[in-house]
Amino acid sequence: MLRKAHLMVSACLAVGMAAPELAWASVGQATASDQAAGPNATPNAVADDDAMTIVVTARRRAENIQNVPISITAVTGDTLKSQGIQDLKQFSSFVPGVSINNGRADGGGTTAQIFIRGVGQNDFLIPNEPGVGLYVDDVYVASSSGALNSLGDIQAIEVLRGPQGTLYGKNTIGGAIRITTVKPDLDVLSGNASVAVGSFNRLDITAGMNIPLGQNVAVRLSAISRKADDLQKRLLDPSGNGQGNINQDAVRAVLLWKPGSTTEVTLSGDYTRIRQHAPYGGNIAYVPGGSPLVDALNNEYYPTINAQLGLPANSRFDSRWATAPGDLYATGPNADHYDVWGVSMVINQELGANTSLKSITAYRKVTGFAGRDGDSSPYAITETISNDHNSQFSQELQLNGSSFDNRFKWTTGLYFMHQKMRNNIVTKLWDGLVNTSIPIDFNALSDSRLSGNSYAVFGQGTFDITRSLHLTVGGRYNRETRDFTNRWYFLVQPRQFTCPGVDVTGTFIYCKSTDDVFTPAASLAYDLTPDAMVYASYSDGFKVGGWTPRLFSQQSLKRYLPERLKAYELGLKTSWFNRRLTFNIDVFQSDYSNLQLTSVLADSNGSPQPVVQNAGAARIRGVESEMTLRLGGTHIQAGLSYLDGKYLQLDSGVSFPLTAKLPETPRLSLNASIEHTVNLASGGRILLRADGTYRSKTYKDPNNVEAIAQRPYALLNGRIAYTLPGDKVTFAGYVTNLTDKRYIVSGLDISTTFSMYEAYFGRPREWGVEVSARF
Repeated sequence: MLRKAHLMVSACLAVGMAAPELAWASVGQATASDQAAGPNATPNAVADDDAMTIVVTARRRAENIQNVPISITAVTGDTLKSQGIQDLKQFSSFVPGVSINNGRADGGGTTAQIFIRGVGQNDFLIPNEPGVGLYVDDVYVASSSGALNSLGDIQAIEVLRGPQGTLYGKNTIGGAIRITTVKPDLDVLSGNASVAVGSFNRLDITAGMNIPLGQNVAVRLSAISRKADDLQKRLLDPSGNGQGNINQDAVRAVLLWKPGSTTEVTLSGDYTRIRQHAPYGGNIAYVPGGSPLVDALNNEYYPTINAQLGLPANSRFDSRWATAPGDLYATGPNADHYDVWGVSMVINQELGANTSLKSITAYRKVTGFAGRDGDSSPYAITETISNDHNSQFSQELQLNGSSFDNRFKWTTGLYFMHQKMRNNIVTKLWDGLVNTSIPIDFNALSDSRLSGNSYAVFGQGTFDITRSLHLTVGGRYNRETRDFTNRWYFLVQPRQFTCPGVDVTGTFIYCKSTDDVFTPAASLAYDLTPDAMVYASYSDGFKVGGWTPRLFSQQSLKRYLPERLKAYELGLKTSWFNRRLTFNIDVFQSDYSNLQLTSVLADSNGSPQPVVQNAGAARIRGVESEMTLRLGGTHIQAGLSYLDGKYLQLDSGVSFPLTAKLPETPRLSLNASIEHTVNLASGGRILLRADGTYRSKTYKDPNNVEAIAQRPYALLNGRIAYTLPGDKVTFAGYVTNLTDKRYIVSGLDISTTFSMYEAYFGRPREWGVEVSARF
């Protein structure tokens, strides 16, 4: 593998130096100088005819991204608009090594499942914790439910790969995605609005306004509404509803107050309303004889109820219902309804010429439910309604400064978060089985509750040993306390399994835990020239442990241990031709222990045992390369990610072999785009854009089931826009997924329990036209 990595690095360097016209690039990767912004600046873009520059604040200070010794991709809000990106799922296609989708369908179409470099979490239920941190205006989003909502009024998005935690917020094992929204402007009254219509009766409306309220106060208001019809029909559903629609509305208000030259206070509030149907997908294949419980229903129960369901007498659960992604015969739950809101207060206080204090106080809440008919048939084989009531309060203090004539730049801080999370699941599984020769009930109600506290002290400093050699050292001390309860009640034949409780071996399992973990980080960077830097880094991360949330039996009751990841990285960042070309590359290795993976097993009776288990140890090696080339009105961007993940050791009871591939870890990911701007003599301009992405084969579950694996695929998008003279009004047309590729974003292997495979898909080809204006 080291030989492969060496060859790939050599090849990428050769491409970057010998053929810049083919350059692979980061999305908006090049940046401005360190002096371009103050200590609390947000990512910003400044462009001229031949260069694009961005300032990022990933290390709590504004600096050139080319001088940051970590793998990071930054995208401005203007770039998101030109790419037609409206949510995080679309965004991930343009970032090497990143996968974002809605995950398990029983969590709904807006539950966030995020993987970076093969590290993430494939189950949304508490007490599972995300493997990648999602931040909005520096506030950590603890609940993955309802997190994949629309992107509106975005200043920039930063993607940080590898463990994070020595600089801010919650510790994250796989990386962080930081979303920054547009801040109010104290000086200018301005506004913007856009309307887009397109296929599937799409109607997208966005609007924003900046209002100065005095010399020191301004407010910014923004709103977004996205609507689109269902992608599938439900042929037997009396409501007439289908699946795969979009129905989201969001508003945000931000108040900026500067009472003095050294103080800045920002108050923010946001609310998102999601009223959608279940996601696009369902039952894709029937497995004859896969489940003895389904066979019993087919032989003994369904013939007795077909008449009342309006079905032919010989109907049974078989391949006739496996029609996804086409129209379905589902009649069960069909909803993705969430209300997500939050408030925050950020205070920036300069304490001196070289020191500042930042306070981030936030509260967020998510309520709602997701309902899905997984079998896509008139029978209740597997139907769920998942209800969520999640809240979080967080307080963070950051002290930032520099010492020794600015040779030592440092950050230290304290973090606290309290979570109260409740998930209530109503399930219908093999409904009617009590009426067969296997007289047992699996219709159940699960009530899970989690109360948890996160405490941390962190710090990181960068010392300029010489003008060219920079040493960064950081560390974080974490204390995670969790109190989890779960009551799983079976409804027809009352019995229950609980956490805390006694497992199948007779051992009492306490569902309280305290994890104290120290995670260090370090890097050494050397400036080869003013436009080239090489660095080596090490970082350590962990993800808290927990207990299996689906207690179908006492066999499921067990605690899984915290994950741990040690990441090593060697990188090169370069700029060429007065920053018209940037070329960055890194190689890395992640040593992964106590992996937490969810899989559905079956006992000797065919009953499901959905368990979260520590799979063992794995190693992920990879190469990433990003480039940007800007020549006059032409801008070429692209990226490459090569991942080689393998298990080194598996714990007893794991259901897959050592040769299995890690889920959500495609070996090769590519993205590329070309954008050309034509400036017209009239003062207007035309923008032409084409982009494409490629992903190699990706397994969606730990067992590497081929039926739900996504084969290699490519997506192509295009956009053309005309801006009127004066740069105030723009007309645009676009098409996404030009070749109408059907590709799986998530899947479940439930063949041994429900005789079927369940899968959900990305959106098909869509077109639209848009008009936008600003003043």
